[in-house]
Amino acid sequence: MRLAPTLRALLATAVLVGGTVMATATPAGAATCPTRESPKTDAGKASWTLTCRQVEGQTALYVDGWVEDTRRDALCAVVRITPKGRNYADEVRACGYGTRVQIDKFYQGRSAIVRLAVSR
Repeated sequence: MRLAPTLRALLATAVLVGGTVMATATPAGAATCPTRESPKTDAGKASWTLTCRQVEGQTALYVDGWVEDTRRDALCAVVRITPKGRNYADEVRACGYGTRVQIDKFYQGRSAIVRLAVSR
């Protein structure tokens, strides 16, 4: 069966777009300390703890843990951390099957959105 050129173009576009970010785990809401999460996807897993400490009269949020790539593919397991009040995320990437990378970040404040994703 031959596919029409338009259908082939649509399928190719869907594959390219779908390959950009394959999966995301964990809820979209901001977590406050203390919090512990251990999300998994079919291609990655992670574990992290959010703790708060007083440093020089201000609250500091610590994110400690790890992220691991669990699939033999060209994708990476990524933990994205967006502290409250910031419009961009820090990323910790584990690329390559079995690769585990430590997470050791700190921010001002008491909450952040922390997510596990799989991307290129």
